[in-house]
Amino acid sequence: MVWTAPVRAAPADPATFVNGLVQQALGVLRDPQMPDAQREQRFSTLLHTGFDIPRIARFVLGRYWLSATDQERSQFSQLFSDWVVRTYSARFKQYSGEIIKVDGSRQESPTSYVVTSQLIHTNGAPPATIYWHVRDNAGDLKIVDVEVEGVSMALTERAEIASVIERSGGSIASLNKTLQQRLGVGPQARTQ
Repeated sequence: MVWTAPVRAAPADPATFVNGLVQQALGVLRDPQMPDAQREQRFSTLLHTGFDIPRIARFVLGRYWLSATDQERSQFSQLFSDWVVRTYSARFKQYSGEIIKVDGSRQESPTSYVVTSQLIHTNGAPPATIYWHVRDNAGDLKIVDVEVEGVSMALTERAEIASVIERSGGSIASLNKTLQQRLGVGPQARTQ
């Protein structure tokens, strides 16, 4: 299978945009021989192409964003992006042929859309509904949240990050060190 960089869909159609990203992700998942590092790299490319990582990172950091320095924010955004890629690449290893069928989209505001899709299981289980929250920034479409059966991934990540911050005394620097340790990068990882 030859890998190409993700192709941008026509900016006027959020459903086509989401479907294109989904099909590319499924293409990566359908290759069981792909090494983990290569799978992570391809998911990273898809993530940065299709998701508004700076906006999501700011949302996930929540009220702590205001107290963070520019350097801490930048470092958190990068670490958060790496964390999402690593986490979901590992979860997708259990892929067993499910299909995601994009049903359509509805406009929520002049810059916001919700794309509806169904996750169709191969074992006969009922389909799961997935909502993709898409933002249009002057024709550049980006996903800002994914909601699976009513559970927002952004809210879930926000709660997890808030918990880590609270355990580390409210410090963004400590949060970033914790993420570095979990990812196995940076000076903290080498001392473990």
